[in-house]
Amino acid sequence: MKARSLSRLALLAAFLFGQWLAGPGAAWAQPAQSATESQVKAAFLFKFAGFAEWPADTFQRPDQPLVIAVSGDDDVAADLERMVAGRTLEGRPVGVRRLSEVGPGTAAHVLYLASRREARLRDAIEAVEGPVLVVTEQPGALRLGSVVNFSTEAGRLRFSVSLTAAERRKLKLSARLLAVAQAVEGRSR
Repeated sequence: MKARSLSRLALLAAFLFGQWLAGPGAAWAQPAQSATESQVKAAFLFKFAGFAEWPADTFQRPDQPLVIAVSGDDDVAADLERMVAGRTLEGRPVGVRRLSEVGPGTAAHVLYLASRREARLRDAIEAVEGPVLVVTEQPGALRLGSVVNFSTEAGRLRFSVSLTAAERRKLKLSARLLAVAQAVEGRSR
């Protein structure tokens, strides 16, 4: 990877990490000249994986890779591949899979479903079984079973979370993730 690309990714990572630690009122803005929307989404997908907990029997081996699958957005997949190359999360290598089809048997721990018609999105979400952190980018996707959904407001990439969907998928989400979400569905008051 070129040194310039590495420095851009390092800048993006530093920015996102700072925003993440800033807490609930933090603005999740895309840095004006340092990153594309696909790079920011890729960074979020990697960060989401670090703030989710899968059931103990999800991984058969301690060195089994954590797989982030991307369906419908080659730019995000390419940026994510560059970002995670050689990186680990909780001691596990991180892999990226590009999917043309999503269905039963889709092997992933995090699944990003780019924009699609509501009926196709619902079918894809329902077809994926097990403890998979499903991330989408469509209005109303949380009610369809998505765990995390991106939105853009005033040029800022934001996300909302469904605790109900996470619980159905046997995932535990960190309070730090919930603290920076724009909205959290299913939170008990």
